[in-house]
Amino acid sequence: MKSNSDKNQTKLPWWVELLFVQLGLPDRWLSKYLKKRKDALTFIDANKKYIAYCALIISGVLYIYPIVRYTSSSASCIDKTTKYLKSSNTNKGQNEIDYNSIAVGYCHGGSLPNN
Repeated sequence: MKSNSDKNQTKLPWWVELLFVQLGLPDRWLSKYLKKRKDALTFIDANKKYIAYCALIISGVLYIYPIVRYTSSSASCIDKTTKYLKSSNTNKGQNEIDYNSIAVGYCHGGSLPNN
């Protein structure tokens, strides 16, 4: 039969049992961890609205960043290809729009025309 002192004791979480009872980590680490955890939960509870706004902004930036990176690299490719076509082309009859359209086609998987 269990005594009253056994009934009053709560069961330790498995990670506390493993790390601090079985492996013998210092007890002061557990007290520091529990204090930091309490402080963190208090901070999160007090600043829920600001944390939600920050999470929304960060997720928006992470969502848009690949689009911005793709657009930037595409614009850079078009600019470099246009400069190359202007410098290497012997046919001076083409105008700026022709160079730009050829560069866009090349940067999106096409090929450069033969001179």
